Amino acid sequence: MHRVPQSLLLFFCALPALVGTVLGYALEKRDENLPARVPYVFPPSGTDPVADEIRARRPNGILTALDGVLLQDDNLAAAWNALATAVRKTNTIPAPMRELLILRTGALNDAAYVWSHHESVGREAGLTLEQLREIRLTSPFLSPFALNSSLTPELSAAMLFADFMTEAVMVPQSVFNGLHMFLSDKQMVDAVATVGTYNLVSRFLVALDVDGKMDVPVPIPTE
Repeated sequence: MHRVPQSLLLFFCALPALVGTVLGYALEKRDENLPARVPYVFPPSGTDPVADEIRARRPNGILTALDGVLLQDDNLAAAWNALATAVRKTNTIPAPMRELLILRTGALNDAAYVWSHHESVGREAGLTLEQLREIRLTSPFLSPFALNSSLTPELSAAMLFADFMTEAVMVPQSVFNGLHMFLSDKQMVDAVATVGTYNLVSRFLVALDVDGKMDVPVPIPTE
């Protein structure tokens, strides 16, 4: 058996970084670096206006695996980015409720990718560990009957609303009114848009197995 020279091993280990340098960009770690059902597209910074617009919205300017799939179609990626900016950045509902709606929708759709990206955002918005566990573990439609619930009345109403929009599609008037007690007309539109958008996001992620998360269980929050 022939031994591979150490210098050759070092060369092949360094080759990915070398290629990135030659092409003018550094290879970045995105999510878990697992494949999707279609190849990712990650244009180098400064070469694609749509990708650069998305980078401006991302922490540290790093494109995610979701972005890499969307960038297969620049027109779709641009429209998606505009919708995501409106839902995430200019939404008028309180941040804890916004994140509850996103997390609950992701959990109901078995979208581990959504949960893994938004649990930390939910914590930053003020959701407690007990609330996150309740959002993750409560069976659909049962939030009003939870004993010793950690959710405030408005958050409980929001979770039931998300359950009906996601699981039943048709929302009973009583459920709509239950959330409307806490929100203005404009905020109700934003709440519906948030749940609707993240049904789109989560089902898109699962169908394309983005970052290999299709069969990964939605995480259960811990300390």
